[in-house]
Amino acid sequence: MKYFDAHSHYTDRKFSRDRHELIQQIHSEGVEYIVDCVGEKDRKYGLQLANKYDFVYLCISDDHYYKSDLDITDEANVTHIEKLVDETVVKLKKLRDENKKIVAYGECWMDFRRTEKTPAEVRKASFWLSKDLEVARKVGLPVCIHSGNADQESFDVIKNTEMPDYGNGKGMMHCYLGPPQMALDYIEMGYLISVTGLVTHRSPRGKNLVEVVKRVPLKSMVIETDCPYLTPEPFRDRRNDSGFLRLTVEEIAKIKNVTPEEVAEITTANAKALYGIS
Repeated sequence: MKYFDAHSHYTDRKFSRDRHELIQQIHSEGVEYIVDCVGEKDRKYGLQLANKYDFVYLCISDDHYYKSDLDITDEANVTHIEKLVDETVVKLKKLRDENKKIVAYGECWMDFRRTEKTPAEVRKASFWLSKDLEVARKVGLPVCIHSGNADQESFDVIKNTEMPDYGNGKGMMHCYLGPPQMALDYIEMGYLISVTGLVTHRSPRGKNLVEVVKRVPLKSMVIETDCPYLTPEPFRDRRNDSGFLRLTVEEIAKIKNVTPEEVAEITTANAKALYGIS
């Protein structure tokens, strides 16, 4: 079987000891493609990895326009941020044109796991998610959206934001943990649902993800590790890597009552189409 890891973090320091050996090993064992997600500080090394391995691609982000200490109710500040967004777009368009391995933008972010969900914080987080989506749209890349304890808040921003379709969707809902019906609503809006190794866990989050997988059609699903995090059972105490995708595929196959080969084939085709990888 061939697998497509739609979201990973191989620039993470947890891979420092054996990064290159591991990437080569997992490719030889059937991981056909990897999309690694890098921030601005990791981008240079991420590009080196992508240029070294023909099966590694990049999802990039940039925080040039992100100024969390600014009062977004001040019109002068918003005007300043728009200027920074425009500068970021110009820079990233040039970077994308020079590096064909860049295939997505993100993580586009809203997260209340460590922040109190007050009305003011929701307004601020919604503003910054809208800016992330604006940058992705103007640069011309599908989006990877992160939503942590922000299901409805993220949904409200995304449903009111026009995004282009890139042949098989506008982007993916990374590490989806929201309600099953909302996953179907996202699919209707043009997004793919990304399933992690959490589907093998018997925690409340894992059980919810099982219900999501039951309802989401394979044609609207991709798989990811988010490695080095979210290792599937029975190895959840170990560092995750793309070699564990087979466990996620096998669990999805059981839930959907299909073969693992079918899950691997369809999710790989979905990710290739989304990211424009031929």
